[in-house]
Amino acid sequence: MTVNKIIWEDLYTDLGTRIANTLRTARIRPEQLTNMSDGEITALPGIGEVALEEIRAKYTLSLDKPASSPTESTKSTESTKPTEPTDTPRRPRHINRGGKKIKTNQSKIDRTKLYTTQEAIKLIKNTNITSFTATLTLHLNLTERISRVEVTFPHQAGVAKVIAIADDKIINEIEKGQFNFDILLATPAMMPKLAKHARVLGPKGLMPSPKAGTVTPDPESKKKEFAGGKTMIKGEGKFPLMHITIGKLDQPDKELIANIETALTAVNVSKITKATLASTMSPGIKLLLN
Repeated sequence: MTVNKIIWEDLYTDLGTRIANTLRTARIRPEQLTNMSDGEITALPGIGEVALEEIRAKYTLSLDKPASSPTESTKSTESTKPTEPTDTPRRPRHINRGGKKIKTNQSKIDRTKLYTTQEAIKLIKNTNITSFTATLTLHLNLTERISRVEVTFPHQAGVAKVIAIADDKIINEIEKGQFNFDILLATPAMMPKLAKHARVLGPKGLMPSPKAGTVTPDPESKKKEFAGGKTMIKGEGKFPLMHITIGKLDQPDKELIANIETALTAVNVSKITKATLASTMSPGIKLLLN
């Protein structure tokens, strides 16, 4: 029986180049993507919240049915393979990629100018072209590599996090491959039970650790802190760079400004050589650092 060969270069042409290359390298087909949870997608190298939003804008999670197992997916794919080869049409390029809208927005930004935070937010909102609520991200170039910084945002920064405290019930869910949380807290006494799941939790960024403040003798108090806006922002592993989710574009300007100022203070402005503000699919705007 003759089957079609997947032409990976023809897939995901409606996504950004970096995101598309990641999905192609991981050999994830579009039909698999729609059945993957947000946690499984963000576990892929280089896929963060901004990239997740861009993916979900095109490939919506199927909420009506559970994600199929690898065996079921394979059987389903084999049963639907055509017996005769057919020409695979190229997916249309994203209507905004390199188009008039993006070029027009880029022309409104002076690349040589440093904007105040208020000016930058106003300009980003005026040049937004997404049909969904875009995420605002602060990109920092630093004088030295910083592994992590603890910060408490005064307002909501991005998607609300689901916080769980490790117990026997949570461990049973982990063993079943269920990760219904974004932050996992644990007491020191619970860590030996979680240790055998480190290979699964670690790559997803869910393994509790003292450095991240997620191993504590009083997890209930720590849960209230995280629910109140406290978070741990991380720098890139090998480079003096940091990418911080500030909030959503539908938030008031004053909330976004307060979150930006809080992030800059937490990192320490004297250690920042360049700060760039950008939203999903928008050009970057350089900030004036006081």
